[in-house]
Amino acid sequence: MLRIDANKLTLVYGSNTVVRDISFAIESGCITGLVGPNGCGKSSIIKALSRVLAPQSGSISYNGLNTAQLSCRELACLLGVVPQIPLLPSNFTAFEVVLMGRNPHLGLFQYESSKDFEIVRRAMEQTRTQHLAERRIGELSGGEIQSVVIARVLAQQTQGILLDEPTSNLDIGRQTEVLDLMRDLCHRHGLMIGVVLHDLNLAVQYCDHMILLNQGSIVAEGAPSQVVTPENIRTVYGGGSAVYSIDGLPAVLPRAGSSV
Repeated sequence: MLRIDANKLTLVYGSNTVVRDISFAIESGCITGLVGPNGCGKSSIIKALSRVLAPQSGSISYNGLNTAQLSCRELACLLGVVPQIPLLPSNFTAFEVVLMGRNPHLGLFQYESSKDFEIVRRAMEQTRTQHLAERRIGELSGGEIQSVVIARVLAQQTQGILLDEPTSNLDIGRQTEVLDLMRDLCHRHGLMIGVVLHDLNLAVQYCDHMILLNQGSIVAEGAPSQVVTPENIRTVYGGGSAVYSIDGLPAVLPRAGSSV
């Protein structure tokens, strides 16, 4: 079980403050979605939670333990990350990239065992990437690379996963497959899932808890029906969209001609 707590978190790039004094928690067994317009701080929060970006002020803890007290290996055994733009060696095969997910579980000079290879094969089956196993990363599409990176995180076998726009390069069928898999891992296996999504309607369908951000601050937090309201959407995105109720859930649709 994993819980991440951010307390009075402020993040900056140079002289530019991108997140200002926010507090929230992401818990096991719950999909928490970070949503909001471009530049509101969503990706920066993922970087801070995964210790890529150091906070200017505030703290981040895993199960009450400050992240600064964890070694890189301990962190990698607790948390897997799917970045928005993965940087991968183009000459590696997809199988070799997914196998990297086993590194935190190997000792010094230890080689992968048959168990590790089986875990990798299962992760590729779950993400439907097994047919890519022998292809090199440089030969794959953006969507295929995204799916391989998700398989790598599954092979890492962590207690939590953070995903930064994991559906951005995927068609609608693959989007739902990936999010269905995350929901299964979260609800059936108790993983902690934090995900950045641009598509509010996907977020409403899959997230148990949503955090709506704007200009580095939290505008609303709670269940999708509490967050995706006409007032909140108008405040954050302007008057170009309308909120409807479909099957008991809010849905956001654009108003034609509203930008003219």
